[in-house]
Amino acid sequence: MQCLSRLMATAVFMMLTASPALSAQDDPRLDNLFEQLHETSDGAEAQLIQSYIWALWTEAHDDGLNQLMHGGTRAMQVGDVYEAIAMFSRLIEVAPEFAEAWNKRATVLYMVRRYDESIEDCLKVIELEPRHFGALSGLGLIYIARDEPAEALRWLREALRQNPHMENVQERIDELSREVEGETI
Repeated sequence: MQCLSRLMATAVFMMLTASPALSAQDDPRLDNLFEQLHETSDGAEAQLIQSYIWALWTEAHDDGLNQLMHGGTRAMQVGDVYEAIAMFSRLIEVAPEFAEAWNKRATVLYMVRRYDESIEDCLKVIELEPRHFGALSGLGLIYIARDEPAEALRWLREALRQNPHMENVQERIDELSREVEGETI
């Protein structure tokens, strides 16, 4: 019950303190959400907190930027990867400080196996938002695809440090650590 009360308080706080003038990753509510993410041991609460974080990261400070984000996301969902790349690239041109635009393009570039470009975009995301567990785990996946398990392990460990509730990442870390280090974590 205490977890539910805290989550409801967080939701109300987020609605009342919206700050549309900021870049998504600069939203002051993120610090509180990451603190809660690290403190909770409740899986459902962690999922909800992650959803709030993604919502903040994805929403831009401008309706036009949000239309590009949503259009690129829709293009990704229907498999039109080149349209998605074009829309996210346009979004990056207009708002180069918008970390999630870089992350979405990195994801699509990964999907079409343009790994070097995807790595560059992920590194830009992390420059803008060092806690971006999506980009960090994305780097891990890229390095797995490139058959570079030690580098993959490095990035996946950092992703898990930022978000300790990523079970699939923990599983990958366990597998890779056996391969790279001959041990489990």
